[in-house]
Amino acid sequence: MISVLEFFSRSGYIFVVCIASGDDVIYHTCNKSVQGSHVYFCSRHNDLRSFYLHKSSCAELPMSVYLHEHSLSLQEDFILGENAACNICKKRVLGSPTYTCVDCQNFYLHKSCAEFPQQINHHKHTSHPLSLFPRSADGCTCDICGRDIKVSYACVDCDFDVCVFCALEPRVLHHQGHKEHALTLMNKESLFECDACQEEAKDSSYVCTTCEFWIHKSCAYSPLIIPSPTYHNHPLALVYSVPDIHLFFSQYCGICRRYVCPSYWVYYCHKCTYFVHMKCSTSTISMVTEIEADDDVDNQPDLVLFPLPSQESIFDLLVTRCCESEDNFKGKGEIMSITSSDPHVIEKHWSHEIHPLQQLQFTIYEDDSDDSDDDRRGLICNGCVQPITVSYPSYYACIQCGFFLHSLCATKLPQNLPVGALHVHPEHSLLLQMKDKFYDIVSCGVCKYSTNGFYYHCQDCDICVDIRCAFLPARIKYKSHKHHSLVQRPSSNSTCSVTRYKNKVGMEYACETCSNFQIHISCAIVPSKMEHKYDVHPLTLKIPPFFFEGAFYCEICEERVNNQELLYHCRESEHSYHYYCGFLVSNIKLGGTIKVFIQGVTIAGTTIKTGDDCVSIGPATRNMWTRYQSIDGHFYDYSIGSLGKDANEDGVQNITLINSAFNSIMACEFNHG
Repeated sequence: MISVLEFFSRSGYIFVVCIASGDDVIYHTCNKSVQGSHVYFCSRHNDLRSFYLHKSSCAELPMSVYLHEHSLSLQEDFILGENAACNICKKRVLGSPTYTCVDCQNFYLHKSCAEFPQQINHHKHTSHPLSLFPRSADGCTCDICGRDIKVSYACVDCDFDVCVFCALEPRVLHHQGHKEHALTLMNKESLFECDACQEEAKDSSYVCTTCEFWIHKSCAYSPLIIPSPTYHNHPLALVYSVPDIHLFFSQYCGICRRYVCPSYWVYYCHKCTYFVHMKCSTSTISMVTEIEADDDVDNQPDLVLFPLPSQESIFDLLVTRCCESEDNFKGKGEIMSITSSDPHVIEKHWSHEIHPLQQLQFTIYEDDSDDSDDDRRGLICNGCVQPITVSYPSYYACIQCGFFLHSLCATKLPQNLPVGALHVHPEHSLLLQMKDKFYDIVSCGVCKYSTNGFYYHCQDCDICVDIRCAFLPARIKYKSHKHHSLVQRPSSNSTCSVTRYKNKVGMEYACETCSNFQIHISCAIVPSKMEHKYDVHPLTLKIPPFFFEGAFYCEICEERVNNQELLYHCRESEHSYHYYCGFLVSNIKLGGTIKVFIQGVTIAGTTIKTGDDCVSIGPATRNMWTRYQSIDGHFYDYSIGSLGKDANEDGVQNITLINSAFNSIMACEFNHG
């Protein structure tokens, strides 16, 4: 490589040797004083831009070192910081041979950039050649594209500076994003919508004169790989359209949450099915580590972290919140129940007045096997619709009806919530209620899930809030956004940041600091782990983005699962489930009896009406029946059976209707006489 002195001599500089004088005389390359030193002085620049080179120490340095005041060392396999960027092109130097400075920690130079030609001819400045120069500490502006630069191709005589991109860009470009034809450079800036990034901006451009494909020049030179983005765990690759395997579902940008158009360029992580708009890819948003997140909410140590660990944790939270609120509700409303002389018996509970409720204790014996038919393993509370377990073993029961209540649900829940007590609906008081028929359900005004358990009802507004949502905290933290707390507020046609579904009604948890993060309560209350009869292993809730390649399908509905939404997954069996298929009826107690008395044995289409929901028996032929089960307008099962056989002594045909997805729904009894 030529020396600094030889380069400038070839560029037309005429040097004389002299002894420098003056207090303000600075060497042009090392920025050190040359007073009293033997120097090379350029007589062409005997003005405010005087040009000096130290004769003994600097004039003979390689030209690449001229770009920096210290010696540079070439590193082939050097581990650099994530933000290490080349001093010339400003692009990251990860994975590239790089010159580094042992004295300056933040100076890096791509080997390819250091080998740029020292002098070029440029069509924008034909009167003189342009030479590669470092600029002053304040830098300068490119006279073509307007970007701020610290190294330029310049004509010192004309004070003309061009950045290395404008200086070396090809006039004709063959690009992988448009393989059909070559692209021609249009240096004159134009305002147009780019066919690469879909953004309208004023920029120089490359255009296909054959098919009018038109892209920003900055997009044409976008890096093919973002090796270490601050906002994602894996490298991102530039793709020129959304891959075919991901066209089944709509995709959204991981930064701005907006829709990703399949036909435009986008950065993509194939491991996580994670997409980022080209414009958003330059974001400096950082992923918050677990330690940083915990530190940021240290001033609120009592916040509950969602998703909750398990289904049992839902009742744990209910117990905690109910006990915390017990003093506030004391005297505001009492459970409408009649007790007996026996403290372990409730003679007449408001929710089950036909029989007394006896207090029992839930136990599991050592000789109980996992596949035991012991009915105690399936005890579900009719109030909170959560399992009765050894964690909270005390419960009240009507064995005759299969009606069970946690002791807390039977005796501790306030019958009336006064005005202001419920922060999701502070305007009016609410009364604790339950539907008379087990197959009647209500929709919770907070989470929108249906329930046939206990709920609070506002008679003025006809709003129902199930007890699970009635005792949710006003403020929480969420696993994928732990650096800020989330506050509960009404939904206003907002898009859930986790599932990307819009919700016009109901409630959500939202970040008051980050305006673009909110999660619907229907998503927030889904537990981290749950059990399902279709899988012997616990199912783990996956929050996007997460690693999974290829298409997979829900084991319940057999529809394709979008791995950019919440889903349940079992690593052992590789089974996947829509989160709503596994959780939709979690607040509905399954099982019950309907007695239908029909003359004869031929059923010709009978429907048992329960408001908008129904159990349909029919159409049928002689001695055959067809059964559909509907919950909240959705049909979940279809069964066929026979009539007229195995009737009991009273002539009642007992038929058990089994729901293939959600355990036993109910039993129907048909009386043939």
